[in-house]
Amino acid sequence: MLLPIITTGFSSESNITSDTIKKRFQKTLPKETVYTEVPRGLIVSLDENVLFNDCKAQIKKNSLFILDNIAIILKELPNYCVIENHTANVCEDDITNWELAMMRSANISEYFTKYRNVSTEQLFDIGYGEHMPFEKILNPNTKNLKNRIDFVIINYDTKR
Repeated sequence: MLLPIITTGFSSESNITSDTIKKRFQKTLPKETVYTEVPRGLIVSLDENVLFNDCKAQIKKNSLFILDNIAIILKELPNYCVIENHTANVCEDDITNWELAMMRSANISEYFTKYRNVSTEQLFDIGYGEHMPFEKILNPNTKNLKNRIDFVIINYDTKR
């Protein structure tokens, strides 16, 4: 059964809340993971160094288990997931932060669909580079997450 993520007053069809989803992620993701609830959904933020080496778009092999755990949860949800990369690295290559961010989020999306059978209709990947800094106002108890991967579980029921 697919479980929708909801917030108070969002839907009366299910008792699954963003807190329930957050608890599922907390069981399997690094303890440094930051969770922020905003009107558009639940943002699960990982430091990008957990998944990538500096200035590289290839996913670290020793971090694939993290993506595997995220994929398991995503497959249980009907919600869209937007994979966003925010990077402000200074790289020697002829690649911009925006290009690096786009490649990283696309590589995660490809891994989910190609190797973990997450529906392509469920995923969107976006690279922001340095153009959307972390808003400490939304989550004041967090460290600076200038360089991060956000998995945004969109806050509405979807049909796949």
